Order: sequence, then C-alpha cells, then structure tokens
Amino acid sequence: MPDLVLGPVLRFVDRSRATVWVETDGPATVEVRTDPPSSSAGATDGPARATTFAVAGRHFAVVTVTGLAAGTDHTYEVLLDDVRRWPLDGAGLPPSLIRTAGADRPLRVVFGSCRVAVPHHPPHTLERTEHPEGHGVDALVAYGRRLLEEGPSDPPDHAVFLGDQVYGDLDPDEPEPDLERYMALYHRSWSEPTVRWVLSTVPSAMVFDDHDIVDDWNLSAAWLDDIVDQPWWDAHVIGGLTAYWLYQHLGNLHPDELATDPVLAALREPGTDGEAVLRAMIDRARLERAHPSPPRWSSTRDLLAAGTNARLVMADTRSHRRLEEGDRAIIDDAGWAWVDDRLTGDVDHLLIGASLPWLLPEGVHEAERWSDRVGAGRWGGVGRRIGERARRAGDLEHWAAFGRSFERLAESVAGVATGRRGHPPASVLVLSGDVHFSYVVPLEGGPGNGCRVVQLVSSPIRNGVPANLRRTLRVASSRLGALAGRLALAAVGAGGGRGDDAGGSPGAAGGAGWQVTGGPWFGNGIATLTLQGRRARVHFERSRLDHRGLPDLVTIHEERLC
Repeated sequence: MPDLVLGPVLRFVDRSRATVWVETDGPATVEVRTDPPSSSAGATDGPARATTFAVAGRHFAVVTVTGLAAGTDHTYEVLLDDVRRWPLDGAGLPPSLIRTAGADRPLRVVFGSCRVAVPHHPPHTLERTEHPEGHGVDALVAYGRRLLEEGPSDPPDHAVFLGDQVYGDLDPDEPEPDLERYMALYHRSWSEPTVRWVLSTVPSAMVFDDHDIVDDWNLSAAWLDDIVDQPWWDAHVIGGLTAYWLYQHLGNLHPDELATDPVLAALREPGTDGEAVLRAMIDRARLERAHPSPPRWSSTRDLLAAGTNARLVMADTRSHRRLEEGDRAIIDDAGWAWVDDRLTGDVDHLLIGASLPWLLPEGVHEAERWSDRVGAGRWGGVGRRIGERARRAGDLEHWAAFGRSFERLAESVAGVATGRRGHPPASVLVLSGDVHFSYVVPLEGGPGNGCRVVQLVSSPIRNGVPANLRRTLRVASSRLGALAGRLALAAVGAGGGRGDDAGGSPGAAGGAGWQVTGGPWFGNGIATLTLQGRRARVHFERSRLDHRGLPDLVTIHEERLC
C-alpha cells in the first residue's frame, strides 16, 4: 500500500481554498479531509482529491481543497487510497491546520532565508567560530518547537522562504549532482519532525537563490562562460531546476494557475515520463532566455485578514538575468514586466520578496556600483578583469551591481508610494535574505504620502558565518566602509548621487538616501511581520540552545514600521 514519503506541505490558503503538496512512495489517489469538512466534500466533483504523477521514480501530488469557510480553523488528514497516512501515528504532534483568511486577528508573516540541513546535534549545533562543521541552532526548528509548546492552534498566517532552502553545492560525497541527489537534499531539509509539522500547518511561498543550484549562480557573463564548459554543469542545473519545480515552485502556484498549468497537465497524463517533460521545459527556457515561456519562477499572492490586506510579490532575481556588460539586469525585460505589473497600490501593505537585498549597507552598495562600472569598461580590459575578480571574491551581485535594475525597482516603488499606481499603501516592505546577517534599512527622503519604504533582511535561518567574514561584513556596514565605497566609486568617475544607473543618469532614487537603523545582527534567526490595518511591526529573533539544551529563540530587535 502507498505511504507518505514527504509532506504534507501546506502551500496556499485564502478565504475558501487551500493547496496541499505531498510526495508518496508509489502511485496513489491522495485525499485531504478537513474537520469541519469543506463543502466540496458534498459537491458534484467529490472530495478534495488528486492522483499522483511520477518523476524519476518518485510520486507527487498537489491537492486543491475548496469550499472552506472564511476565518475558520480546519484540522486535516491525508489519505492515500482511502487509508489515513497523516497525522503520523505515535509521532506526538498535534493535528495539522488549515486556517483560512478573514478572521479578526492581525496578519503575521514569518520570513527568512539560507538554511543548511545538517544534523541537529553537536558539533553541528555549535557556531562556526567553535567548530568547522558548526552551523548553529536551526531557527526554524526553534520556531516550530515554540509553536508546539505555546500555541499549536495559533500559527502564523504565512511563511516566506527567501532562498537557499537547500545547498546543492555543499555535499563533498557527490561531486556531480543530479536530480536524485537534489531530491535527497529536499528530504533532508524537510523531514525533521518539527519542521515537517510547521510546513504542514503554515502556508508558504518560496523563491530560490544561488545555492539552490550552485554558489554565485549567474553572477556574470564571464562566470557563466566558465561554468558551461564544465562537464557536470548540464546535469547539475537541470537536476536542480527540476527538483525546484517539484518541491518549491509547484506549490507557489495559485489554485487557478494549477488548474490551467500546461506542464502539470502534461505530467498528469497516463504513461508520461515526467522527468522528460520537466527537462524539456527547462531546456526550452534556458535556450530562450528572453522568451516569457515556462518556467516563470516569480509568483504572487494576496494575504488577507479582517481589516488588513497585503500583496506579496516574489521576484526571481537569479534565473532570468541579463549578463552582458554595460547592459546587465538582475531580471530581464520579460521577467521584469511580469513583476512590475504587480507592483501596485490599493492594498494596505505591499510586500516584495526578493532573495537578494535591494538596499544594502552603504559601503557594500557603493562597492557593487563600482564593480558594475568597472565591468562595463570604465578602466578598460584590465579593469574588467579586476572587477570580475572582485565580484567573485565579494559576491558583488545584488541589485546595486545591476545599476538599471536597482533604478527600475526604485521607480516602481516610488510610483506605488506616491499614488501613481493606485491608492498608496501604508508600507512597501522589501523582504530579503542571502547576506548572512540581518538588518533594517528605511528609505529616507524619497516617496511621500506617508508610505514607509523599508528593506528588511533576515538571514540566515541556519548557516554559520566564520569570524573573519563577520569582521569583514561589520567593516563594510560601517562609516569606514561607506567612505571606502565612495572613494572607489569616485575613482571610476561615477556621479556623487546613489541614484545613478550604470550609464550615470540619475533615477527615481537619486534624491533618496538610506542607512542601517537596525543591525547588522549575526547568527541564525528568523523574523516576523505583524500587519494590522495600516500598521506594521517587525520582530527579529535569534536561535540558541536553552538551559535544557533545546532549540530556543530570543528577541534581538522589535520596532514599529508604520
């Protein structure tokens, strides 16, 4: 009889619908049965069910549950061929929960990035400063333990995972990764019992960053030229993107998109070779980088509570870059058009999820602008080689290293905040990760109408940072780092304002400034946004072991944003 291998993972919830993702060990009919039952259980199309599809010998399904009552808590079970397989017998975990939107409570969104899945015992729970294999205490495990102990019936409304869910380049035993190895990485990351329960109860949106494929993925044209010559690259990138589509992207889709998605429809055809279907999709996208064909990895969804509505736009800043020097873009024109069309007002809060921070500490920002200009030829061929080495050594690949993309986002945010794109929200909050430290940066002197524009970075959930890198990041985030960055930028003839794009013309951010007002904070952690009406608060926590030696969280910063 079929059994549950991984999941259930609750991915989407609105006022009346939910989607649940599972992996099974064989073909099965998957049913999600809620209590109280959804009205779909008595509808003509029957219960909430889906038939699994196969990829590389694994079996997957995503089930859409409809007819749920708004503002209501529903516990749920998962049945395979009419046999209950979730909750797990004897696991000691409370029932998984679907909490529909519309209840009279604040809207809570937990977010973070960068989670290495290694065992949760010494030496792995030590810091990197204490042991070379240490990655510290897993903040997601600590968060789940607190939910289980203090409030399993009151989970957050949403989780946003901002990249590096798995590390496809950190397993020394498998030098040539393929699809099977990536699948094993997701199993390692999501099967820890507390994490598995959290993922079954808290709806989640996800987007990849570089380590979901390989470190520095699409850093530059020169980087890409070097890596495509490697004999292992095709298997690596195709395997990583296939696994990403299955484990992360599929659940990002809205129920209406699931119902019409041509790739999912092809996978569900009897006798289909699912691996070949996904490989063909990924090959096509790689060959037609400027074509808005599948896969489009960016996604969006509305987050709702009584008296509060927010829109979350998750932007892919990795796979559809334009890398030609002098004309670089962190999101190409087709991808940007899709994202930009969804950056509008008429909501209380606009949340932009991007794995890479838009607003960096000033010294890092200026260094990235310097690398962009040098790469574009400001110092000739020798300068380009110097700039490329600096990019790779310093991971200089954020929005500021793609000058026009930085300005495009600034222009769109200004349009939202000033009411040119609908009634302005109370806040535009850019949620990011990647950099392995957390911080708060409000935009100052920019858009008006009372709209706060704030960059919030929460990183890592679990990934140790060596002491020497911490020192470097602290210096780069300091006034000394800002001065060094300005001097480097002046040396390539850039203008004095931070609004210049790669060509030197001022953009929408030219009159605005920013500085770090909270942080930088190092160590594993997680952050929570609380939205109520047009008010917003953020709460940063760091993980640790408590007096019993168990994962725990401690507050490091909390502030009202608007």
